[in-house]
Amino acid sequence: MLLKKIKGTVFGGAIGDALGTLTEEMDRGMVKKSYGGAITDFVEPSPLSVCPFLKKGQYSHETQMFLIALEMYAEKGKLDEEFYIEKLIDWAKNEKDHRYPAGGHINAALAYKSGALPDEARVKGTEIDGALPAVAAGLFRWDNSEDAYQEGSHIASIIYKDEILIDTAGLIAVTISTIAGERIFLEIEDGKLHLLELLHSFSQVEIVKSYIDMVITTVRENIDELDELILRFGNGNFVLEPFALSLYIFLKWGKDFRKSILRAVNAYGEFGGDTDAIGFLTGALSGCYNGVDAIPKEWINGIENAKYLDLISEKLFEKIQNGQNI
Repeated sequence: MLLKKIKGTVFGGAIGDALGTLTEEMDRGMVKKSYGGAITDFVEPSPLSVCPFLKKGQYSHETQMFLIALEMYAEKGKLDEEFYIEKLIDWAKNEKDHRYPAGGHINAALAYKSGALPDEARVKGTEIDGALPAVAAGLFRWDNSEDAYQEGSHIASIIYKDEILIDTAGLIAVTISTIAGERIFLEIEDGKLHLLELLHSFSQVEIVKSYIDMVITTVRENIDELDELILRFGNGNFVLEPFALSLYIFLKWGKDFRKSILRAVNAYGEFGGDTDAIGFLTGALSGCYNGVDAIPKEWINGIENAKYLDLISEKLFEKIQNGQNI
């Protein structure tokens, strides 16, 4: 079952990213002009999109950064800073493969390449992109929430220095670990609240705790209007906005992969938002909870590099098997 959860996370995140990239930073009117309405499937990106050079089913920067962290665990079987930085430098040098990245990863990678020490290379910033690689730590540390938090936050701290982003990265890893280890049940409200209380107990930053409190309140209110959720949590690239929104979408609709992912990638609202990050994180959470078999086959077949995503998932599982009892 763990292998299916790993594959569900990897494919779910990439699919959510690819669908969300179609609408990133577009408001409702622009989405209608570009696609005729809400996104329901893979299509060619509009010329008005942020990544018009991508093809149908291609993912963006969020998945690329996650895969670097995943490759580290699959190859090394541990958090290996040197390997991670080398992979980032290789990616940064290949400008043709950049897909609308935030500046943080590029700037830090180039600084490390020039020989800068970590305190010199790490960048300021609170964009969600910097926290998403922590999903890989949550998968690898599927059986230990404490280790997941430490490694998820550590991965983020290699590139970023902001405590809000680093703390949120740790919580993303804890969430994935809790789901992969089957320590959460969405069937009852108490199960959802238990996860949120767990995240609250791990958080070390007051503003992060306040966003978790907002999610707790919203779960109790059982809000299902997407525009109201966007107004409450926000949908920009400030790390806590897509984190809280994705977390709530998962808790509300996550038992149905298709429904949750389409809520996420259409969370653009009146002013546009970071829908590829929201799609990636929601897809990773729901894919992990339901397993890869719950993802529509046409999306599995239509996502870019499907064979590689399957292979890297298998390699990660093998590394976990070699080091732990399953």
